[in-house]
Amino acid sequence: MLDYLFVYGTLRKALDGSLHPYLNHAAEFIGNAGLPGKLYHIRDYPGAVLLAANSRPIVQGELYQLLRPRLLLQQLDDYEECGDHFPTPHEYQRRRVTVTLSDDTQAQAWAYIYQHSTLDLQEIHNGNYRRFLPKTHQNL
Repeated sequence: MLDYLFVYGTLRKALDGSLHPYLNHAAEFIGNAGLPGKLYHIRDYPGAVLLAANSRPIVQGELYQLLRPRLLLQQLDDYEECGDHFPTPHEYQRRRVTVTLSDDTQAQAWAYIYQHSTLDLQEIHNGNYRRFLPKTHQNL
């Protein structure tokens, strides 16, 4: 079984086509994808909360095939501060989710899902974190 990763925030690729350093040599871009959920602006990064399958709204992001899944997922768990050595409760949990690509095919992928209350957070109603990203990551 192939390992895939769905990213929706600061791990998305930049305007120049470069990938976040964690993804550069350990993942291959597959395409744009969506996840049934809601997206929130936390501080300088987003958090996705899952909704039931086939629900709207949709969190927009990118799907990657992991070339070195064990190593990359360990690095990303540290980046997202949800590895075993971080204090609990973790802000994110890595979970397998179903994403839908732009051609309507579906894939199972790892995604980092926000675990805390969203009560006081700003919802990103279009599900796309691009408007909050630095200029280099906008308008792809």
